[in-house]
Amino acid sequence: MAVQTVDILGVPFSTMTMEETVRYVMQQLEKKQENTFQVVTANPEIVMCAKRDAAFQQTLLQVDLITPDGIGVVKASGMLGTPLKERVAGFDFMCNLFETLSQEKKAVSVFLLGAKPHVIERAARTLTERYAAVSIVGTQDGYFEQEKEEEIIERIQEMKPDILLVALGFPRQENFIQNNKHRLHAKVAVGVGGSFDVWAGEVKRAPKWIQAIHLEWFYRLCSNPTRWRRQLVLVEFLKEVVRSKK
Repeated sequence: MAVQTVDILGVPFSTMTMEETVRYVMQQLEKKQENTFQVVTANPEIVMCAKRDAAFQQTLLQVDLITPDGIGVVKASGMLGTPLKERVAGFDFMCNLFETLSQEKKAVSVFLLGAKPHVIERAARTLTERYAAVSIVGTQDGYFEQEKEEEIIERIQEMKPDILLVALGFPRQENFIQNNKHRLHAKVAVGVGGSFDVWAGEVKRAPKWIQAIHLEWFYRLCSNPTRWRRQLVLVEFLKEVVRSKK
């Protein structure tokens, strides 16, 4: 099944809902495929990074599935006259995927890569305690030298996880998956940014009611005022969207 997409500043976003995305990725887990199926959950920061970095833009164009992570992306799609159905945020997507797999008693092996050593340990513990389907088959923190990368890839190859979660921050995590998807031996790989920190209890998500009124960005800014420079990217992103309409 070909995924319908909406182009926003050169990035093709899936038009699927959260539920449709979960089902689609579950189908990929059941397939026998040569290369790892790569998922990117892209927010305005990632889109603007791709606009400035031609190599990263090419990486995104080779990705198997890009979901709209960030209400800014959804708003932009409406401004362009091609409205996306809903936001499919990375953290929520993974939680929904693991919850559905657990409810349907479909076991999955998972390898975690990224974050600080104590964070990845806590995240692994949380995932196995919360989701019956999840079995953690390997972990590797993100603080490793470049020369260690080959050894890490070999560990992933040996474990052959159903799902590889990479939390190295963008664009590093996306490039890592794309550059190695032909030899990772994982069925599905997702760049998950700061999700390990949330599972580990290091960072708190905004209350559901704040998420519902699309002010999670403001909650994050209040919780961590040093993020203000990152929030300026959203303004720049929306300006670019307006310009692209002309």
